[in-house]
Amino acid sequence: MRKFYFLFFIFYSCANIEYSSRNDYSLYCDKYPDYGYVETTHFIVNSSDLNYAKKISDMAERYYYSFMMDTNLFSFVPASPYRIIIHNDYETFIKKTNAKQWSGGFTSSNTIETFISSNTECVIAHEITHLILNEYMGDMIDFYKWLNEGLATYEERKGCYVVDERYNNLLRYSVLPNPWSLNILVNLNPSSMSDVKEVEKFYAQSSDIIKFMIEKEGPFKFYLFIRELKKGSSIDDALKNAYPSSFNSLSALEKEWLSNRVR
Repeated sequence: MRKFYFLFFIFYSCANIEYSSRNDYSLYCDKYPDYGYVETTHFIVNSSDLNYAKKISDMAERYYYSFMMDTNLFSFVPASPYRIIIHNDYETFIKKTNAKQWSGGFTSSNTIETFISSNTECVIAHEITHLILNEYMGDMIDFYKWLNEGLATYEERKGCYVVDERYNNLLRYSVLPNPWSLNILVNLNPSSMSDVKEVEKFYAQSSDIIKFMIEKEGPFKFYLFIRELKKGSSIDDALKNAYPSSFNSLSALEKEWLSNRVR
């Protein structure tokens, strides 16, 4: 799946290690053999600027840990390190990737491609979430655009103050005056929307619902929720199993979220 981007505390005694299929991998990128590499525990960063690659690799590990803390997915072991390719500038990125003119970066398979800019950290925070969640959920993630984009945007907002402020304003002035019913939101696909304002509203509402779920009931229950979805449970059943005494259905989640946000 290719997507363009626009804009330890765990209970080891009861956790089963969840492995993805192990894959062989190369430290160098066959597509860009002139790029060097920096390797960390979970990432290989390829770039012609190794000093910047080191900066990105350290940042990527922090975002990885942040994601794991929010989802309690420490038991999940990726198949191989995720690759991040950093081009020197926008012009090089467009020339080498044939990306859309408005693209700031994209994911393809287990790889992020982007370029050095003031937005690189925001791109990385968002796309790392997609890489991990896509691998963990497998094909089931295609049914949950609101979850995939909502969680990725939530992690991006945590890492980028400017982005968080922007989405807070969207929430205040676009979402809360006229929110989508969750029965509608969970079936929307932003890639099929032609109105940019509707797309922004989708990202703002989805990310705020994810924020509410994690901050209200904690990472472990959120993990139980996405684990149920991975198994093929309906959203209502997943909520019921993960949050039996709080928002145990989509309508209950909507009611609690709105009552918390609209005061």
